[in-house]
Amino acid sequence: MDLLVKDIVKIWNNGAASLVAGKEGILRKVEVFDMMEQPNIKPWLREHLILITTGYVIRNDKEALLQIIRDMNDANASALAIKTRFFDDFPKEALQLADELKLPLFFLDNNAGFTELTFPIMTAIVESRSNVALDTRYQIGRQNKSELDRKLFFDIINGKVTQTEEVEYRIASLQWPSEPFRVIALSLETSENSFLLEIKKESQIKGISRVLNNHHIKNVVICGKEICYAITTSSVNESMIKKMTEDMIQKTCEINNCMCSAIISDIVEDYLALPNTYQQIKEGFFVRNIRKQQWSQAFLSNLQYDRIMLRMSADKEVLTFIKKKLGPLVTYDRAHGTKLLDTLEAFIHNNCSRKLAAEALFLHRNTMAHRISKIEEILHCSLEDPDMMDRLEFAIKLKMYIH
Repeated sequence: MDLLVKDIVKIWNNGAASLVAGKEGILRKVEVFDMMEQPNIKPWLREHLILITTGYVIRNDKEALLQIIRDMNDANASALAIKTRFFDDFPKEALQLADELKLPLFFLDNNAGFTELTFPIMTAIVESRSNVALDTRYQIGRQNKSELDRKLFFDIINGKVTQTEEVEYRIASLQWPSEPFRVIALSLETSENSFLLEIKKESQIKGISRVLNNHHIKNVVICGKEICYAITTSSVNESMIKKMTEDMIQKTCEINNCMCSAIISDIVEDYLALPNTYQQIKEGFFVRNIRKQQWSQAFLSNLQYDRIMLRMSADKEVLTFIKKKLGPLVTYDRAHGTKLLDTLEAFIHNNCSRKLAAEALFLHRNTMAHRISKIEEILHCSLEDPDMMDRLEFAIKLKMYIH
């Protein structure tokens, strides 16, 4: 079964490359690939060749680039795939010539390693000699890849992969984004999110991947039991990240028919650091739930305070401190059906203003004064004491994160 350029488009549709010119030539046959970094490649050109290059040696030579395109067409080659990082401005004439000659021209992801780019092409060329239809093999490969992506992700998360060499080999073979990278995590706002993600995970993976591909961002998408993770290249500015994330949220809502929120990680330099990012993301979503925060997307860096407070609230000494400071009010409220702890919280949240706290609780000022006196009596302190108020405020804030 012949391998065609249109099949290469499918293979690279994860952001590894974009077909930018010569689209009418996608039925050209592909039998071999090569990588060359020299200005005169004509002697090595052959029929049905896809040529992969950084373009470094011709970065300042428009005529040399145009000649390569002409020579490839004369040799009945398949396609030219080039990185553009060394070009100040890629010549429009090259795009026009590729269109004219119907020679497919790809722009490669500048951050992708050549192993990531060439491995799937090499595999496809070898497999094209089998009798399995390409479309069928492609679909089977996609399904298997999703399973392999998920396995690698959780192998890293669970500490089953600890060697840099193994990580590099496996992410290259699965065409994951190169380091450094970001993680964008999406969580469904429903008690059935585990069930929904399980039955719709293939649609979710395809939908999110399609959104990122439309933004020309290389990616891999993994659906866990409760959260969907998109690993992307890091070379995207903040405004674009926000737009991409909003599109991903919208797509997730459409697929699952429920609300969704997202957390965007900091830039992660090393895949072996992924477990730490994974834990921080889980903490971020947990904080959102227990604090009843309303954001639809947030950068992980902006949740640092909340995550620190969450971790502190789990410390035994901290729990003892909270119980010592607030326990008497909890006990009194439970025994008498009062809301003194709520009153103290409102008092603190309103900068220790009795007037503002009373308004927030819809209380008469005399009722507020009575409650303040009762709180002072139970806690054996004065709410006019700055040091005591610092301690009570700290205990109140930590209490919000207890789970």
